[in-house]
Amino acid sequence: MNKCVTIFLVCFAFQFSAQENSAYLAGLLLSEINLLRAKKELSELQLDEILEAAAFDQAEYCSELGKLVHEQDNSKKKSVFRRVLFYEGLHAQLEENLSELSFGAKEALTPNGIREEIDSDEKLLKAILASWLEDEKSSKLNLLDPNFYKVGITAIITNEVEYLFSVVFGSEPYVSLGEEKLSLKNHGIEPFEEQKCADFNKRFPTLPELFSEAIKVKGNKVRLEYHSLPFIEQVLSSSSDAIAIDWIDHFQYECDKGTALFPGTIANGYLQKPFKKGFLMGQNEADSIQELSVELGTVPSFYNVSSTEPNLIFIQDGVHCATVPFNRMESKNEKRVALDFAVAGESKENTHQWEDSIEFRIPLLNGGIDSLGKAKDMLNRLHFTTTASNLIVQVSPIHQSLLVNLDAREGEVSRSHIAWDSLNSFIKNTYYDLDLRGLSQVEQIVFLQEAVLTDLKLEKYLLDLNQLQYAVKGKATIELADNTEEQLALLQFFLDNNQIEPALFVQSKLLVKVRSGELEAKRLPLADPLQKKTTLAVINNQIVLESIMGAKQYGGNPIYLALFELYLINEKEFNVAFNYHTAKLDYWINNSAEIGDVEKWLKDFKKIPAQQIPEDKYARAMLNYNLLAVDYYYESGNFDKRKKAFVELMKWQASANLNPLETVDLAKTLCYQDQFSLAIQLLLTGNERQELQSGTLSYLLQIARYDQDQVNQKKYVELLQKLRQTDNIAFCDLFTVSKMGKQLFENNTIKQLYCENCN
Repeated sequence: MNKCVTIFLVCFAFQFSAQENSAYLAGLLLSEINLLRAKKELSELQLDEILEAAAFDQAEYCSELGKLVHEQDNSKKKSVFRRVLFYEGLHAQLEENLSELSFGAKEALTPNGIREEIDSDEKLLKAILASWLEDEKSSKLNLLDPNFYKVGITAIITNEVEYLFSVVFGSEPYVSLGEEKLSLKNHGIEPFEEQKCADFNKRFPTLPELFSEAIKVKGNKVRLEYHSLPFIEQVLSSSSDAIAIDWIDHFQYECDKGTALFPGTIANGYLQKPFKKGFLMGQNEADSIQELSVELGTVPSFYNVSSTEPNLIFIQDGVHCATVPFNRMESKNEKRVALDFAVAGESKENTHQWEDSIEFRIPLLNGGIDSLGKAKDMLNRLHFTTTASNLIVQVSPIHQSLLVNLDAREGEVSRSHIAWDSLNSFIKNTYYDLDLRGLSQVEQIVFLQEAVLTDLKLEKYLLDLNQLQYAVKGKATIELADNTEEQLALLQFFLDNNQIEPALFVQSKLLVKVRSGELEAKRLPLADPLQKKTTLAVINNQIVLESIMGAKQYGGNPIYLALFELYLINEKEFNVAFNYHTAKLDYWINNSAEIGDVEKWLKDFKKIPAQQIPEDKYARAMLNYNLLAVDYYYESGNFDKRKKAFVELMKWQASANLNPLETVDLAKTLCYQDQFSLAIQLLLTGNERQELQSGTLSYLLQIARYDQDQVNQKKYVELLQKLRQTDNIAFCDLFTVSKMGKQLFENNTIKQLYCENCN
């Protein structure tokens, strides 16, 4: 055989043997790495041809250079990211481990272990892993990164003694989903630069929250819509400023494989060509109403309404400065929470004591004996301790015989009289006045006895004059039973006898029954409207009753004016004053064009003794005032006072006893007002005070993703776990396109939580 041919065959055989041994060692190293990851309950790495090509490229470069480095002189292969991209790999996350060892060298086989001679392939691989695990800041992290699913491994053997290993770790590669051509250079958009974007992000720190629902898909058309054109013009201040859409699909986040994101920092999916300010303003269909509504063309070919999420990207001077991740985060411009009027006499107790005089006016029954018994029976029901009493018997002129029948009770009667004065007042300016003029009392009695036979009105009046007037002084206690009929009778009795304090106590209890639907409002006894000065608080409660029933008027006036009328009678009656100011506030909320001097309202309202009003009602009034004030001061351009109004709003909501629905509605209002941190604070505080409903907790999770200061990753995962335990359906729904989608799955812990419970 020719000598040259022999040398060639020997060299070829040696090269083939080296390549075979290299592949063998790479396979062993992969097995060792996956064994290590399995112990940590991490996914198994799969070989990737593109990553293997990049690993071989760097291994050759280091071998020729004579030292281990992670960069190359060739700009197209400068970093591991560029090298993978050079081989057309679309892996969003990449890292690289390098190692060089020789047979016969002494190395530790475990991290920081005893050094041993490397005399076998097994020891060689253990020494490599040990050296990487000792590197806590880099190589070890790469080995145990849960986001890595792919790997490329190359071993270069020199002189059968020296071994150089290159391992490239990668995430799941992005795969083009549609027909659209991908722009590997991101349409010329430059990556985020802190210095270039500093002013922009300082001026607009909450763009991700404000524009979370700005991208709208209608049919196969995509639109950009926003409610404030002036604000858009502030954000896109230069003609070179632009927006772009990054289309993400749930296919990129499947549970049985790694997350497949487009490489780079600008887009995670398919990046559409940007739209500059000039185009947006020129195509705006809502310019006349100072809003923005622009069609941005058709959706991508792979778009699916149930699985595709559009992100909005803001570009300043060609630089990517902000991303608005997909999040259907609802906000609303609610200007109020439910207001509640003060009820005079309101108490949580069922017992009420008071010291007073009571005067019974009871019709004479059976000669008066039964009437007096009825009065004393009522006193017994009130547990009344009498310190003084006075019994007066009154009869009409034609019923004087009743006085004779009271002889048996003479010891208790203080005085008796015939009601001639009352009769004369009744007949004054009537034809009876003329008929009786000049007659003696005896003749008048005879005339009246005949007149009542044909005049029923006169007959009734004369009968009603016959009554016991029984006045007592002492101390009473109402032990209120739950019997509605008894409560109604007590209220009527107290109103008849002008006993306002106990009347209010009973009336307030009956209002609770009306509110719950247990009692019809029309059954409540009413105070005499002509006695407003003495029954002011009772009438106040009657107006509150009408409001509870949904009435807008009382006594022919709007409720606001009806309360104003009472307020004018006595401004110091604190329940009336509170209700008047509350009604005025409610009127302003519903009639923004009529808003008056809000600062005078506040000054007058603060004169009401807060300790006399139930804490939650007072707090609700102040909460509503500040909700109104933030808009009022915004319109007037007084932003310092607007800021203070938000501080006050957060202070008063804590005492307003908001229910879960009111709490989340207030949070949505704060988000509408660009106060996301306050909304998060509100819901976090509510979460600590009480168990939030799943809908409220879902909303908290939607907005908390924007605020790492208040809710870090650990806290966020804890809240997710709480929602999963509370309502697994709501938890799974959170990651649909009806809520905030799946892009949070970039956090492997969150993805795993979802995949274990929803997939």
